[in-house]
Amino acid sequence: MTRPSLALLALTAFLVELALFLGVGVVAHEVADGGLAGAVAAVGAVVVVLAVWGLFIAPKARLRLATVPRAVVSVLLCLGTGWGLVATGHQRWGWVVALAGVVIVAAQVVLPQAEDDAS
Repeated sequence: MTRPSLALLALTAFLVELALFLGVGVVAHEVADGGLAGAVAAVGAVVVVLAVWGLFIAPKARLRLATVPRAVVSVLLCLGTGWGLVATGHQRWGWVVALAGVVIVAAQVVLPQAEDDAS
């Protein structure tokens, strides 16, 4: 893949990650019935997901998981958040997080292997 293509993939992955993190907060807020409790739940949920992401999934994670477990956790997080968004009335956002998240994870799993095969 060309550098511009990889840069576009990285930018798209970043935007999907932002939608995912914000989606986690929205789902937590909705489940806690809004208000102060919802705000606390949203912040707490996002902090937990960001901590897990930063420790185990992010490209520069200190304890980065191997490719397959990392992909499984990422897909489950995208699908779970997407389902939560759809269930709380955010259909379009939920479908985008779920589908785009799965596609991005699949691309990130396949591309390094394709580049290794070309070498």
